[in-house]
Amino acid sequence: MTPGAAQGRLIMEILIESQDAAGISRACRKGVHMDSLKYHEVAVGARIYSLRMAKGMTQEQLAEVLSVTPAAVSKWERDLAVPSIELLWALADFFDCDIDDLVGRKDARIEAVGAYDAEKLRLSVTGEDLLKCGEISRQKGFPAMQAAIPGLKSESAFLAFSIPYMMYLTMRQTEPEQAFGFLENYAEALPEAERREGHMIAAALKMIFAGGKQEELSELIASYIGMEYRQKGGHMGEILNRTRQEIIDTYKDKEMYSGATDLLEEAADLGDFEIQTMLRNMDEATLTAALAGASGRVAVRFLSNLADRVLYFIHEDVERWSGTEEEVLAAQRKVLEIGSFCMKHSQS
Repeated sequence: MTPGAAQGRLIMEILIESQDAAGISRACRKGVHMDSLKYHEVAVGARIYSLRMAKGMTQEQLAEVLSVTPAAVSKWERDLAVPSIELLWALADFFDCDIDDLVGRKDARIEAVGAYDAEKLRLSVTGEDLLKCGEISRQKGFPAMQAAIPGLKSESAFLAFSIPYMMYLTMRQTEPEQAFGFLENYAEALPEAERREGHMIAAALKMIFAGGKQEELSELIASYIGMEYRQKGGHMGEILNRTRQEIIDTYKDKEMYSGATDLLEEAADLGDFEIQTMLRNMDEATLTAALAGASGRVAVRFLSNLADRVLYFIHEDVERWSGTEEEVLAAQRKVLEIGSFCMKHSQS
């Protein structure tokens, strides 16, 4: 075993021990009956502790945010008490997670990593649908584009509305500028979180109905999403045609970059919540380089905890990655540091 791997094993042993011991051993020493302090066999205190440490906060700082005493936070983390439902809502909002995640009702997959946030991922899938619509309209005409709506991957309600709406106005012989002016008004009336997507759809359909080139349509869509999407060079459509399981299966027999890049091997023994806590606190470049050099066992554990859309992006990045062993090792050490910081035993 290499020195780096030994270091990785030591840190991961601490993390794994902390999963079982955090909260449980402390509460048992106090004679507390743990069944009353667990939801679905998950110690809530350990999760609050992990999320707080991931933000680099003290118990006093979290207590100030929630308008409670530091002693209350300490009791939660030691599983001597549980927050009220109002405080669970406040904790979930502050840590940007669901209450179900916090109390162990489910382990939701991570929806965003670094620059790959939920909005850009949603826009990317909608963008691929618009490119597909452009191809269909040129090959088979506008009616075929409307017929293809049920098979679109984004399930965008505004796109499903816009195509038949523009077909309707075209049949009524409404002037194109006026028709797309109407559509822009509908886009502007969308909730703020959906407005950018609405404007992208309106602009793209305007180009499609005008017979614009596919290359120009691709540039237009990329300008709404960002440089990350444009740099993928049109590969996203190919990836989105593969199922989640097909992507993950490609990593099962993956080999490490070299014998030295085995620092994360013990991470495969961590639970989903611990891996998700680490994922919430790393950027996409670190994750990509770390997984590019890791074994298939490690890659599958991390990728399995990503939601579909961010999985597509990270997978595409890993496939195109062409760095050095030094870059892999630096990324894997950073992942270990994040894991150690998030999950080490509380000193309280």
